Amino acid sequence: MFADAFRIFAELSWADIYNSEGLDYKEYTNKQKDSFAIFRSKKIFKFRITQKYRCSGKVVNGVFHVLMFDLTHKLSD
Repeated sequence: MFADAFRIFAELSWADIYNSEGLDYKEYTNKQKDSFAIFRSKKIFKFRITQKYRCSGKVVNGVFHVLMFDLTHKLSD
């Protein structure tokens, strides 16, 4: 399941990723204030892996760097 989501993510252009309703790629909104504290000055994004699972990370020079997998969908909106 994770591999399929990453394959789709890797094959799409950034424009397609932004517009994909299936991936639901958007800025990460932190529910737990201590999560990602060291990245407060950076924008963190997330995308949908499954209905419940999310992958969060940051983009540097056009490359998405994974920071965390949210397996409960309780860490962000």
